Amino acid sequence: MKIHHLTALGALAIAIGGAGSASADDHTNESAARSCDAIVPQWQAPALVAPSKASAEEIGCAVAAWQLQAKEDMSYLDRKIPESSYGRGWVKAAFYIGLDRYAAKLGDEKLLNRVRQYAYENGMELGDRIWHGDDQAVAAVYGAIALRDENPAMMKKSIEVFDHIIAQNYTMSLEFIEPEDGHTEGTCQRRWCWADAIFMAPPSWALATKVSGDPRYLDYAASETRAVIEYLQDPETGLLFRDSRYFDAKTPNGQPVFWSRGNGWVFAGLARFIEDMPADHPERSLMVKTFKTLAAKLVEIQRPDGYWPTSLMDAEYLTNPETSGTAFFGFGLAWGLNNGMIEGAQYEAARDKAWDAMRTATTDSGKVGWVQQIGKDPQTTDADTSQLYATGGMLLFASEML
Repeated sequence: MKIHHLTALGALAIAIGGAGSASADDHTNESAARSCDAIVPQWQAPALVAPSKASAEEIGCAVAAWQLQAKEDMSYLDRKIPESSYGRGWVKAAFYIGLDRYAAKLGDEKLLNRVRQYAYENGMELGDRIWHGDDQAVAAVYGAIALRDENPAMMKKSIEVFDHIIAQNYTMSLEFIEPEDGHTEGTCQRRWCWADAIFMAPPSWALATKVSGDPRYLDYAASETRAVIEYLQDPETGLLFRDSRYFDAKTPNGQPVFWSRGNGWVFAGLARFIEDMPADHPERSLMVKTFKTLAAKLVEIQRPDGYWPTSLMDAEYLTNPETSGTAFFGFGLAWGLNNGMIEGAQYEAARDKAWDAMRTATTDSGKVGWVQQIGKDPQTTDADTSQLYATGGMLLFASEML
C-alpha cells in the first residue's frame, strides 16, 4: 500500500486545491504528465492572454489557480452564506471533484497534493448531516484518493456512515413537504428527493463499492437513483423537476420550471455514476437511457450562443448567460462522446458551442463568471458572479476536453 505525504508546494501552494468521481485508471491521462507550473508560468494574472481561444490545459490551470486563491476570501460573492465556506459541504466538494479529475488527467502531482491536503484537513469526514445527500458529495474526494493511492482507509469513515444509512432503510415518500417547525430540510431528504442529489451522492456510493469491494453501496445508490428518476423525470421533455414542489410551477411566461443547474447536476452526476457501474449491473441500463434522453433534449434546447437557458423550457425568461448549468452540460456531452455513450455531429457541435461559451465567460485571471448563486430554481446572473461549483464544473469540462 502506498502512503503519500504532502510535499512542500512552494509558490504553487498559495494558488492551488479538488475531488474525484471515478477510478484512478479512468482519471489518469495516458500521455506524459503535465504541470500547471509549465502551462501557466508563475500563476500570475493575467493567467490567460485570450481566454476565448485558450486550450483546455490553459483554461483548467487558470481557473484552478484563481479559485484556489479565492477560496478563503469570499469577497467575490454577493451573498455570503455558510455553504460557500463550509469545508465538508457540497459547494467546496463540487470544486474539488472537478479539480481532482482535471489534475489526475493532466498528471499534475502538485494539484493532486492539494486534493489530499483538502481531504486531510477534513479528517476524511462527511458533512454534518451525514444522512443528507449534499453532505455525502465530499466522499467522492476521499474515494478518488483511496483508489489512486491504494489507501482504502481514506473512505473508512464514509463507509461506516453508509452502513448506518443502509441499516436504517429509509422508506419515506419522496414528496418534498417543508416542515412546519422551521427546519430547512424536509423529511424526504433522508432519501434523495431532489434532482441535485444525483450529482452529490450516488458517485460517492459507487466509489465506496470500488474501494471496499462490497456491492451493497453501489446497489443502494442505484436503487435510490432509480427512485428519484422515476419520481422527478417529466415524461414529455425527459428533463427532471428539481423536486416535487415544482411539478406544477410556472415561469412568468406560463412555462414549466426546469432549472438549468438542477438538470446539470443530474447529467454530470449520471456520467460520474455510470463510469463506476459494472457493465452488467441491472440498473445501469436505466442510467444510460436517462443520460441519453437528457443529451438529446439538451442538444435541442441549447441557445445559439452556446449557453443553456436558465429556465430550460423558457428561453425568453432570464435571458442572461448562466455558466453552472452550461459547464455541467458541456462536461456530460464531452464525457458521453469520449466514452461512446453518444455520437454524432449534433452532439459534437453542442459540446463545442458550450466550450466556446464557457471560455468566453472566463476572465483573463481565470475567474468563471455568469454563475447563478446558491438556490433551487432559475435566477438571474451577471458577468461578475462566480461560485466554487461552477469552477468545479469548468474543470470537469476541461478534463474531458484535454
